[in-house]
Amino acid sequence: MTAQPGRPAPDAPARAAALSALFEPRAAAVIGVSRDPIKRGRQVVRNVMRGGFAGPVYAVGRDLEEADGATCLGHVRDAPGPVDVAFLALPADATAEALRDCAAVGAKVAIVSAAGFAESTSPESRARHAALKKAVAETGIRVVGPNCNGIYNTANRLALGFNAAHSVRLRRGDIAILSHSGALFSLMMGYLENVGAGLSCFVSAGNEADLDLLDYLEFVLEQDSTRVAALLVDAISDGERLRRLGERAALLGKRIVALKAGLTEQGARAALAHSSRLAGEADAYRALLEASGIPMVRSLEGLMSAAAMLSFYGRADGGLAMMSTSGAGAAILADLAERHEVRVAELGPATRARLAEYLSFSDFGNPVDLGVFDRGRSAPIAEIVAADPAVGAMMTPINGIDPNSGVPTLIEDLASARARSGKPSVLVVPGGLPPEKAASYLDQGFKIFPDTEAALQGLAAVLHPPPVPRDRSRQTGAPASREPLLRLGRPLTEPESLALLAGFGVPTVPTEVCASLDEAIAAAERLGGRVVLKAVVEGVGHKTEAGLVRVGVRGADAVRDAHRAFGAGRMAVQPLVTGRLEMIAGVTRQPDVGPILVAGLGGIYAEAMREVAMWSIPAPAGELERRFAGSALGRIVRSPRWPDAGTADEILAVLARLQDFALWAGDLLGALDVNPLILGEAGLVAVDALVVPSAAAAIQSGWHERQMEPL
Repeated sequence: MTAQPGRPAPDAPARAAALSALFEPRAAAVIGVSRDPIKRGRQVVRNVMRGGFAGPVYAVGRDLEEADGATCLGHVRDAPGPVDVAFLALPADATAEALRDCAAVGAKVAIVSAAGFAESTSPESRARHAALKKAVAETGIRVVGPNCNGIYNTANRLALGFNAAHSVRLRRGDIAILSHSGALFSLMMGYLENVGAGLSCFVSAGNEADLDLLDYLEFVLEQDSTRVAALLVDAISDGERLRRLGERAALLGKRIVALKAGLTEQGARAALAHSSRLAGEADAYRALLEASGIPMVRSLEGLMSAAAMLSFYGRADGGLAMMSTSGAGAAILADLAERHEVRVAELGPATRARLAEYLSFSDFGNPVDLGVFDRGRSAPIAEIVAADPAVGAMMTPINGIDPNSGVPTLIEDLASARARSGKPSVLVVPGGLPPEKAASYLDQGFKIFPDTEAALQGLAAVLHPPPVPRDRSRQTGAPASREPLLRLGRPLTEPESLALLAGFGVPTVPTEVCASLDEAIAAAERLGGRVVLKAVVEGVGHKTEAGLVRVGVRGADAVRDAHRAFGAGRMAVQPLVTGRLEMIAGVTRQPDVGPILVAGLGGIYAEAMREVAMWSIPAPAGELERRFAGSALGRIVRSPRWPDAGTADEILAVLARLQDFALWAGDLLGALDVNPLILGEAGLVAVDALVVPSAAAAIQSGWHERQMEPL
């Protein structure tokens, strides 16, 4: 059994044709146009005509005599020629019929602006959504939206939408903005225009009743007009497909950057397995995007800064060098760089030796405080720093009043360093500069950004590594006799879970399942010393909270007492395992993100500290090692004070086996929780585990209907 690949695309050619018609139509129609100039349909017509689209534009509405120069029609079926794309400025109830009319005249795609579909749970909204889907299925027309505000293509000046940004002719560039939210388009474009970047195209995905964000991403990556795709994401429909598109972008030399909106942990906290709780939506998306080679920013300004810098510079190898004219400013930059996970360059010995020649007092690091150098000697500090092989890009905040104050030749030095090194050099001027002041800096090849944190997010994207190639030849063991366990449609018991993992080479505690009290007493005597007793009850995910675990039990009387307290049912008897530290490991699966491998401190620390490492599955061995080394657990077991130097390798081996298990289980696995794994003198051993089949498997068996008590 193998993991299912990403969503298949048997309709790919038809979808590509529809998207070509969307962005490059021969003719466009706006349906639902009135005489009222402030109504949506009339706004859209006005924007299209002002934008300069060269093809025929049809304004469809009742009793229209004039509509901003567009050809007026009473019905879309009256169009004298082909209509490739239609914008529906109609009430939600009229949408399905209008889609059929558009399909009848050959339209390949329609933009549905109305709300009142899947975003609402009312019966009427669900019925409208079903009618829309039926119209798509029966006619073949494709739909953008619903609940969206249109598209923009600067190549052919098609401004087919009603956002404020649709009403102006935007600077042409190579950045595609693909957003679930259309209302933020004007804000994003205002930022891009301010920093001198330009747009290739924009699409507001809306509720994605048909076409989704990944469809648009796949399309724009293949267009010569786009080099950078900026994603404003509510949710991704298919994590595996996103990883493939990230790999495709890297192959084409193109860049993707993403901002995840609406982050919440409510759904994760309601999940059954601890690992699902730990893998909150933000963390899971971060792991997926990281594996896809897509930097994830934290703000809208950061998204636009990243898109602009990737457009200006592409990707750069190495780390960031920061310079400041103030010691306090350097400290603040260091704090912000760490917050935004910027790769900071470690200046090499040769660079440090050259800089030391100009040192006036104190010491220096990165960020470089220019105030500690002797400026009277015309020190080429910026050139020395830029020449360091570890430096991939440079950033310098300056003040907008007199940028050379304190360092008379600052701009000259930075310009020389940029020219000699050829490396990106960004100036940050909080609040920005008026055009007349900015012009001289732009003439010297600088790019100016108005916000420090946004600029750091942008530079983090420029310095972000590409996706690590996946080993697609990897084969996993498949003990076919174990597969029925994942089709039981209920959470596996602990003994079932441990036995399943043991088959993949995960070290597990010896476990004897006893059907009677006499068997339990005999098992405890065989094991000797203190033992752990656990009730074996189907459907109970976490036994400690339910009072179904006894630790450190010794003697027949204590076993008898536990048996009575557990309800005289089956018991699992295990030797008591102690160790220096406990860890948690597991797998969580989210419908949109896919499987995520989780590892971190376990026991009571698992949720109290929430310090875990995460990987999108499959993760190459090098990526497992890199992210683990940076986690709290990794730092502990790699510390010189940790007594066993081989512990980290043991943990990584177990993580690889858990990943093998997840790949083998595929879509049948909902979540896996191994908590704790105990790190002791005898090595690493799993003493508790919970395997939860996916929701689909549970629904197929009907277990979810029978199980009423919370787990």
